Amino acid sequence: MEVIYGVKFFLSGDIIRPRERSVMLLNHRNRLDWNYFWGALAHATSPPAHNLKIVLKSGIRKFPGLGWIMQMSCFLYIHRRWEEDQRLMNNVLGYFRDIDHIFQVLLFPEGTNLTPETKKKSEEFASKAGLPPLDHLLHPRTTGFTFLVEKMRNSGLLDAVYDVTVAYPKTLPLSELDLIKGKMPEEVHFHIKRHPASELPETEEGLRTWINGLWREKDKLLKTTLQQGHFPEPGAEIPNPRLHSSYLAVLFWTPLTLGMTYLLATWWVVQWWCLTFSVVFTVISFATDGIQHFEVWLHRRELTRRAKTE
Repeated sequence: MEVIYGVKFFLSGDIIRPRERSVMLLNHRNRLDWNYFWGALAHATSPPAHNLKIVLKSGIRKFPGLGWIMQMSCFLYIHRRWEEDQRLMNNVLGYFRDIDHIFQVLLFPEGTNLTPETKKKSEEFASKAGLPPLDHLLHPRTTGFTFLVEKMRNSGLLDAVYDVTVAYPKTLPLSELDLIKGKMPEEVHFHIKRHPASELPETEEGLRTWINGLWREKDKLLKTTLQQGHFPEPGAEIPNPRLHSSYLAVLFWTPLTLGMTYLLATWWVVQWWCLTFSVVFTVISFATDGIQHFEVWLHRRELTRRAKTE
């Protein structure tokens, strides 16, 4: 994005510590926020590394290529059926605990991106719940957030919660079609605020109140940001310099992509390998909740076997 499309990233606030387990809360302005967040992570982490898992709608796991990669990376897919989602997330988080895995979870508390239709539904919900209106955000859905925080905290897997705010002061892309058309934002602005786990409320109700208050403050911050073109923190108007690793990524992936395309077009071994891989992952994606849960099942099976032999 930086090298080819010239997208500039502006970051302010705290750095992200990749060696701690955390929940990251990001407002959902469009369908591409997660894509630009990769760029923010490259700039915001110190040292520059992370192990991010995104909470996504379950249908995305069926998407050829990208959805399969996310399965292998143990992303958290949800069905919007809470009992089932709770069971699946419990299994994956329990697996991370057992293997002492350091990871970060990206959650979009609003549940969907901001559109006129979703804004109307959010306002109707707020009116019934007695919540004040928001101008630049949807009201957060608190069930998933409180579950993640309580589960990770009780399992010793939570060091901090990061409140991340994204803003697009100039061009605002809305969907994947905009990416295909080359409609990229000239600037993407991120503000990051770290909240240590020790400072979070202890109760579920306290967490609900906390995130609703956080979203009201975020809405005020976005109002100021969109008016002046950048976040109000000193230095937020200065873009982060391009990373040298961005050029390395282009140098690595360009010949690899061209080479694999050539082999796919000319060598029957690669053609059969791709076909077999595609069939296997298509079956797994439609018939199960994803290959990551097969990994979890194998782990639990091994634990059971060890317990019987001891």
